[in-house]
Amino acid sequence: MRCGACCREIEPGSNLVLVSPAEVRVIMAATSLTFDEIAEPYPDFIHEGKRRYTLGWAIRRDGNRCKFLGEHGCLIYQSRPWICRTYPFMIDNENLMVSPCSGIGTGTDVMDPEIVNRFVQDLIDRQQAEKAEEEHIAEVLTREQIPAGKLVVIDGEGMRIMNG
Repeated sequence: MRCGACCREIEPGSNLVLVSPAEVRVIMAATSLTFDEIAEPYPDFIHEGKRRYTLGWAIRRDGNRCKFLGEHGCLIYQSRPWICRTYPFMIDNENLMVSPCSGIGTGTDVMDPEIVNRFVQDLIDRQQAEKAEEEHIAEVLTREQIPAGKLVVIDGEGMRIMNG
């Protein structure tokens, strides 16, 4: 439906879009915005003594809505992240998961098999990209020492110490 409901916060964190550095770079190329203008540290922090870190990035939000939700829809539709491209579906292990979405079951037309095949491939590609990012983060965690007293973001490209 492209209604944008999933781009607005209905419950705390309901419009939180986890993105990889590679996805941020695609958006950077499409918008000429900087990494920091697009993404912020994922707000689920891990606290270990004086160490505070998170494992990834989220698309910035303006108030209760995605930074890229315009008056007439997504401003970065052609370069949107995997989670937006495949919502409300995702593959978890071998299971197809479906998030709440008011658009499910509202279509009356039979979908074009080519569109369905492309969407299924997007789901598979998303799962593979997320798995690769998780593996890279695990590698970073085994080789990097997380400094105490700093806010740190760890992603598949390494460790980034934030200001504040």
